[in-house]
Amino acid sequence: MKTALFSPATLLSRTTQMLSTSCCWILAGGAILTPLAVQGAPPAAVSGDEATAAEQSTEPTATIQIFGDAGTLVVPADFKKAKKANNIIDHEFSASAGEGEDVKTARLTMMPASGGVDANIDRWIGQFSGTSKKVKPTQETESGKWNVYVVEISGDFAERMGGGPFAGGRFVKRSDYAMIGAILVEPDQDSPGQPEFAHHRQYFVKMIGPAPVIAAHGKAFKKMVHSVGK
Repeated sequence: MKTALFSPATLLSRTTQMLSTSCCWILAGGAILTPLAVQGAPPAAVSGDEATAAEQSTEPTATIQIFGDAGTLVVPADFKKAKKANNIIDHEFSASAGEGEDVKTARLTMMPASGGVDANIDRWIGQFSGTSKKVKPTQETESGKWNVYVVEISGDFAERMGGGPFAGGRFVKRSDYAMIGAILVEPDQDSPGQPEFAHHRQYFVKMIGPAPVIAAHGKAFKKMVHSVGK
């Protein structure tokens, strides 16, 4: 058998041809494209890291501890952390609904309080007025050993501007507003040595804003407040 011999010029020509077919697809940054990729390669599979990142987007915004470690609230990702309006509030979030210029936002606050469940619910109801005012019956349920009271109100809301939460400032009427509020009552800690105020403490969670926003996030709100005893 005879071995084919090529002149240096022929070898250089063939080497150039091979490089142009297989390696000319090296792009800036070191990426390599084959002719198949240029024509349209099958879509790449999602890596484990990318899948994990997608799953993390559904993680809660925050986990709130109530009265130390007496209870925990899991705040859904749709509720965004916001600046507190005053120091009486423990935590403040915002929730939105709509798109573009039609986006509307509601305010969500969390704070310890006192005064009794019925008295505070009556006070919340009294903040609404108008012929369109509606009040749903208070829902009383249990989450673990916690008692959870949820009230839903809609109508014209009297929002206090300036001043403190209970006095001062002026009122501004907000039409087509709604509130979904919860009073979380701490279970008895079985500690007879504690003062009376340390038993069955109350924690208020309220979301107030345009009625469509409250309607859009009502289910998530209820799930959040019922996470307290789990």
